[in-house]
Amino acid sequence: MKENDIEMLRYLCHSTADVERYWNTIKIAKRAGFKFTDVGMWVDYIKMLERMGKDLNSPSLIAQRDLKTAHDIHVEKVNRLRAKERMVADRKRAEEDKATFEELKGRYIGLAMTDEKINLHTLDSLAEYYEQGESQHIYVGSARYYLKADTLVFTATMEGKTIATVEISLNDYSILQCRAFANKVCKYTEEIAEIINTNKRMIAERKRA
Repeated sequence: MKENDIEMLRYLCHSTADVERYWNTIKIAKRAGFKFTDVGMWVDYIKMLERMGKDLNSPSLIAQRDLKTAHDIHVEKVNRLRAKERMVADRKRAEEDKATFEELKGRYIGLAMTDEKINLHTLDSLAEYYEQGESQHIYVGSARYYLKADTLVFTATMEGKTIATVEISLNDYSILQCRAFANKVCKYTEEIAEIINTNKRMIAERKRA
């Protein structure tokens, strides 16, 4: 009020919890000559710094000359941090699912087929589901496809490179999904379907085992 910083006053009146929490940081930024032209963005930026364990008493960090750029950079950093945390949580949950996975998919482990050009083999562990999901930018691991009782997931490769992640029905052995990198439609879907159809007796034998 004394400095006639109306925008800061208005923000703090509506966000009283932030007053005590960030008051010292606000004072340091003001002493460093920072102009609060967009208080909402600045507080959002400060909260991201706090989320990442940064020093909120560092003038060089909290009093950015180009707040917009610093804010956008830290949005990306926080998003990456959240993604990493989700990945760790997913992996931990997967360990809890291991017994169920082995019960549902154990009989299919090592199942492979080929037409001499395209090779298909099952994802044989929880780690493989997550690795496939991460490398192909799909949700086959985090969406827990390994717990679906009536489907089976293969990876399709050509010349040593992954071309698709394939989910088939264990009821009629039809393809439910055949996705290339980043969930795109795979141009080899028909060839893959032919390989599955040719080898469905082998899959059926595993199912009865």
